[in-house]
Amino acid sequence: MKRLLLSLIILLSTVSLNANEIDGIKPSFNKVYRTGRIGDSYHFLLLAKNGNYYYLFTNKTDTLSATELKSSKLLKILKKKQSWGKAFPKSGKYTVNNGKLYTKLLWNPIKVLSATKIKYLNKTFTIK
Repeated sequence: MKRLLLSLIILLSTVSLNANEIDGIKPSFNKVYRTGRIGDSYHFLLLAKNGNYYYLFTNKTDTLSATELKSSKLLKILKKKQSWGKAFPKSGKYTVNNGKLYTKLLWNPIKVLSATKIKYLNKTFTIK
């Protein structure tokens, strides 16, 4: 019984990641979404097709590539761009449930407004 339940949970979480449309809109994967300037900082978000998301809050830069944001050496990259300031990277998994995106750990909604615009943590991100 436990195996059946575990298999069902795994199946439901992986099948839904292959959805083409979320909130009725097809999001742009592996593209960097960025907020406008908030105070002296910017927020970055990237959704990968494999179910990972990458989030960064920083005042060290206003531009990042998808490769840089996904890099395990992100803090070193930011230090080269600017030696002072703050940077708070976070990454994790997201899931699709009933046609809506959520982070898996805290179940934070990621609302897809258009292919180039997403709302996450009460901030609007656009592809720049």
